[in-house]
Amino acid sequence: ENGKLWKGADLMRGDFVAKGADRYVVGKVERFDQKYEMFSRIRWALPAVCRKLFFTTKMPDETKSGYTLHDAAFRNAAWDLERNYGRGNRGGKEFLYSWDREPSFEFMLPPGLRITVDDPVKETRDVKKVAKFFGASLVGVCELDRRWVYSHRYALGNTLPIVREEITDEEMAAGTSEKIEIPEEYKYAIVCAIEMNYELLRSSPTYTMGGATGLCYSKMAFIAGSLAQFIRSLGYKAIPMGNDTACSIPLAIDAGLGELGRNGLLITPEFGPRVRLCKVFTDLPLVPDKPIEFGVWDFCMHCQRCAEECPARALKYGEPTTQIHNVSNREGLLRWPINAEKCIAYWERNLSASCANCIRVCPFNKPPGWLHGAVRGGVKNTRWLDSTLVKLDKLFGYGKEFNASDFWRSDH
Repeated sequence: ENGKLWKGADLMRGDFVAKGADRYVVGKVERFDQKYEMFSRIRWALPAVCRKLFFTTKMPDETKSGYTLHDAAFRNAAWDLERNYGRGNRGGKEFLYSWDREPSFEFMLPPGLRITVDDPVKETRDVKKVAKFFGASLVGVCELDRRWVYSHRYALGNTLPIVREEITDEEMAAGTSEKIEIPEEYKYAIVCAIEMNYELLRSSPTYTMGGATGLCYSKMAFIAGSLAQFIRSLGYKAIPMGNDTACSIPLAIDAGLGELGRNGLLITPEFGPRVRLCKVFTDLPLVPDKPIEFGVWDFCMHCQRCAEECPARALKYGEPTTQIHNVSNREGLLRWPINAEKCIAYWERNLSASCANCIRVCPFNKPPGWLHGAVRGGVKNTRWLDSTLVKLDKLFGYGKEFNASDFWRSDH
């Protein structure tokens, strides 16, 4: 029976969709150690790549659109809040992602106040409203599935922001591993998706595009940290997170924000894969959202644009599989695994500019509009048109790289 479920739409039928991220589980799934996540692992497993990517100065190329000093300065400024006050992609538990930060200013509220939640539906609505006010584009709630919580966090220390050509392998690998224990009272995860700028994503893989990524990471720190403080001020517990502490994508799937795509990313109905994710664990009584299915799995079976346009050749063609490339992949899951070693090695070759080609070319990545909305909404019920839609997407020129210089020439 498992062999049959591993083919096409059978895996996505109603009874499996209701399982959320569990629909992709076909074997034993252990909690994953963050030490083996690629941005942690590069420091102790690939020191030569890490040195060039993170610790070596790069001279901007004034002759190359998207790689000039203006572009590099723009990208670095967008990352500033995350780099200095977030660090959610470096182990978490610090600054805005602190697990136990006290409210800094409470307008003289007496300590120990706590609301009584008589209506979890209303409280869920209020939490989502606050999250969107702080800047979230999408918000969902799920019960916390502890399989998606990392077994250990890997804190990178204070060396990463320091550019030093002479840094040793030992200094780069000087992270600390710490077992993660989430107390049982944390029953819910609030997952927020932040839309990335459509026009800037079209300039991938340049420094200019990195500005869109950096801004989302800075927003992640602000949104998750502020939402956690809101919940704490109501008298409940909250743990804010960026990429740290738990895997964001399965939690987002459980929270009804989207599905898993061939590119290994969350595909949302509203923005496709053009989002970044943060989350907050809490004991505040909430009502979970239901997982969704809108045709992504079948569409990705017919569409291979992300694999075709990946400069690192890190994405898989053909059928999904349970096989893994290396220790940065989790076992027991059916999906299109990413070869993260190839991906991050390309970042280093690309003047340390990141890459989002797999987001740029995805047919689900479209700007707002009635036509694009209608097509995205119809994919679920017109699966026989998937191959035709992929061809039309290419024919109309969607996903082509945008000249980053146009960003500086435009008036908006």
